[in-house]
Amino acid sequence: MKVAIYLRVSTLDQATKGNTNRDGFSIPAQREACRRKAKELGATQIKEYADRGESARSAARPELQRLLSDLCDKKGIQYVIVHKIDRLARNLHDDVTIGLAIQKGGAQLVSVTENIDETPSGRLLHGIMATIAEFYSRNLAAEALKGATEKAKQGGTPYQAPIGYANVTERTNRREIHTVGLDTVRAPLIRWAFERYATGDYSELRLVKELSKRGLRSRLRARSHVEPISHSGLNKMLSNRYYLGYITYCGVEYKGNHQPLVTPAVFAACEAVRASRYIRENRHRKHYPYLSRMLLCGKCQRHMCYMLSRKPNRKNYEYFFCMNKRDNGCPQVYIPMQLIKEAVTNTIKQLKFSDSDRQKLTAEISKELASEQRFAETDVKQQTGRRDRLLAERDNVMQAYYDKVIQDSLLKSEQKRIAKEIEQAEAVITEAEQRLAIINARRDRALELAQGLDIGKAYIKANDDIKRHFCLALFSKIEIEDNPVYHSNVFRAPRDHHVRVTKVHWHDPINIRHITEAILALSLERGKRVPKPKKIK
Repeated sequence: MKVAIYLRVSTLDQATKGNTNRDGFSIPAQREACRRKAKELGATQIKEYADRGESARSAARPELQRLLSDLCDKKGIQYVIVHKIDRLARNLHDDVTIGLAIQKGGAQLVSVTENIDETPSGRLLHGIMATIAEFYSRNLAAEALKGATEKAKQGGTPYQAPIGYANVTERTNRREIHTVGLDTVRAPLIRWAFERYATGDYSELRLVKELSKRGLRSRLRARSHVEPISHSGLNKMLSNRYYLGYITYCGVEYKGNHQPLVTPAVFAACEAVRASRYIRENRHRKHYPYLSRMLLCGKCQRHMCYMLSRKPNRKNYEYFFCMNKRDNGCPQVYIPMQLIKEAVTNTIKQLKFSDSDRQKLTAEISKELASEQRFAETDVKQQTGRRDRLLAERDNVMQAYYDKVIQDSLLKSEQKRIAKEIEQAEAVITEAEQRLAIINARRDRALELAQGLDIGKAYIKANDDIKRHFCLALFSKIEIEDNPVYHSNVFRAPRDHHVRVTKVHWHDPINIRHITEAILALSLERGKRVPKPKKIK
């Protein structure tokens, strides 16, 4: 006689608890009781189905589905034995569905601890026990939710802490207290990621690559592997207010007791950068002149749009035209971009930089370079510690190989992984040390430029990227007008452009942040450039 026994525990912790048995304690106890019952029924062949770490609130369990499939295939199973009804299901709907599947497969359900059978009293007992199992499950969930909600109200973390934190257990006066502490390896990298993203210089994809290069890996869990953080994981991390010191549970936010990883200013800057990158005009464009979105038509005050015209002789002609020209027939003509640049340059050349602005600029440059120096020193410190840990890990792997704990194939794969990570760490250290040297060389040059800054001369000598910083610092909009003179004595009617600036919407005070970016870029152009980091395969 062929008999199937079904075993189940709800969590992986139950399935792995114990030092001598890979199945823990519950599954062996269920197995022994079910096999004893099978022998009483006269079983000659016993087939086992065991779900380890699967909840009975859902029937989507691999071993249960395999059992039902075998019953459907008519493999001669006469009895399905469980230790208790709640091992099979914890809600009435699944209990009825599974019971009908067992009955349709020609088998009979047997419980070791409950006297259920096909008699009316047995069916009644079965229904009562299934109802009790569902009540127990729902009541337990309600009590757990109530306790978790109260824990969140008091500032505790009722769930697995995100990456950068570690759930720890402390013993105080014979009591176990579950708290959250900082992950000493990952927390500095998470803080670095927030600070770098807040500058606006890093895209999310670039930040993912940099974090992978610096050694940020996910935590080892029962059903996942250790791997670098993904793009979606970074996106979720940057918007998680847990790092700011708050806990969100059941849609309600509470003040947490854990240590924040980022300051409110840095988190707000990250949110601003994230929001700006979803705005269409802030996305990257192949052709994006530095005066884009700064020009207004001097005749109707509508925005002027950039246009690139390609001629058969492969020469590019760049123009700005009024957005109102096509809609309402604005008389503003198409203005060549070079003439607009000359008009803007003549306007900026007339500006003078005040002594108070020079003092603010000097202070901002010193602050910015100090921040860059701190980032570089942090990179050196973090990656040096990472390299030391990897070297120790390599020694441990070799020792395990000598003790014949691991196989040759595992040794080779681990050696390859560790060697690659050591190479990545050393590349980051080299890059950071080069940045430190360049920052020290740039400091004197940047402060010298700030003290004797002539905006007109600096603007003329700057490239387009630096000129945009100057424009953003000085004004928000500038109105341009062209009054061309047409010549009627020739067939094509050529014209002379008279482009002038009619009005400038100046910033008051000047945006020191953008001036700082321009001066730092000028100091970098005239000094040594930052070398590109070594490419890691």
